[in-house]
Amino acid sequence: MKRVGVLGGGQLGSLLLESIYRLGGTAAIYDPDKMAPGCQRTPHVFNAGWLDKESLAKFFQSCDVFTYEFENVESAGLRDFASEHQIMPSLSVLETTQDRIAEKNFLANSNLPHVDFRTVENIDNLVSTAEEFGYPFILKTARGGYDGKGQFRIESGSDLNQFVKADRSKLAQSPPAFRMVLEKIVDIKMEVSCIVARASDTDEVSFPVFENVHAHHILDTTLVPARISPALENRIKDIAKRAARALAVQGLLTIEFFLTDNATQGERENQIGGWQIYINEFAPRPHNSGHVTMKACSISQYDALARILLGVPLSEPRIFAPGYFCMKNLLGDVWLAQDRKELSLASLADFPEIIDVVDYGKHEAREKRKMGHAIAYSHSAQSALAAARDFRLSLMHKQDTAQLD
Repeated sequence: MKRVGVLGGGQLGSLLLESIYRLGGTAAIYDPDKMAPGCQRTPHVFNAGWLDKESLAKFFQSCDVFTYEFENVESAGLRDFASEHQIMPSLSVLETTQDRIAEKNFLANSNLPHVDFRTVENIDNLVSTAEEFGYPFILKTARGGYDGKGQFRIESGSDLNQFVKADRSKLAQSPPAFRMVLEKIVDIKMEVSCIVARASDTDEVSFPVFENVHAHHILDTTLVPARISPALENRIKDIAKRAARALAVQGLLTIEFFLTDNATQGERENQIGGWQIYINEFAPRPHNSGHVTMKACSISQYDALARILLGVPLSEPRIFAPGYFCMKNLLGDVWLAQDRKELSLASLADFPEIIDVVDYGKHEAREKRKMGHAIAYSHSAQSALAAARDFRLSLMHKQDTAQLD
């Protein structure tokens, strides 16, 4: 019986455990937080820092194969173990995808679709690079960015001067830490994601394309199937698989895409039906948007990763039923609105379209913290979106005042 070591005990790692156990495996969690959800679901727990070599050595000695549930695992702590232990996806994939500069350069060098960008690794070169690149742009930190963190919209030289003035003293304390990406702003008409599960060159599958909507930079809603043409979906899947192969992924790779309708003359190979396709970023792990696969698909993203880790063949994910599945994130704001530690689901009786509610079991509710999710199913996209929206509003004791697209 294989034991899988999971680096990180948040909701993604916690939900992965269930799929591992169902296939006959066991699992251990490594996480600095003793209260992390995954630490409550297995007796095999290691609570220590990401650079604690002694604890990491014990963890790696206790398991047969390894994965991670988020990119902010400090890769430096894993280097001593990567040569002797199988980490899926590899440490090379982790290091590329946890660093925006490395990731953007990979996209460019692999001829994968990406928005125009520049990189800056010295604050003294930021202004001159910005002037050459042109305003407006999004300024992103190379490391540590997720859910909108580490991103700044810069409209003009005045905006940039204010940014530099506010941050120079902090950044000057450790100049090597100043590493940023300037990214061209594109007119995004839709955001989608595609998950590729890959065990080898001959055993790889892709999930249906998900249509995503963000609110305040945090994923709010995922709809499957995405409301795009079959031709566009197939092109996105092809690009996703091409990216996973270029990275030599063994495990999961989530590819987030921007779609625009202002295709340009020089980018025809990534155009279809008037749409221009850009890769936004990678996540080499289960993904928030992939929660919907737990109910929508014949195998979930967690099942797929568990199969790869345990050496079980993959099968092509199929959408279970005609119609639409909608995942809605439940943030800490819901718990705070109820003013209680345990979420009351009394209103669930009024929403037959809600087919799943998952509470991640986090010990503290905070605004904008991902605490759980709900999944709705209906015959139309509009009614699935409405049910998910209205259910969340009911949990917060609010009335529906919004219009759906």
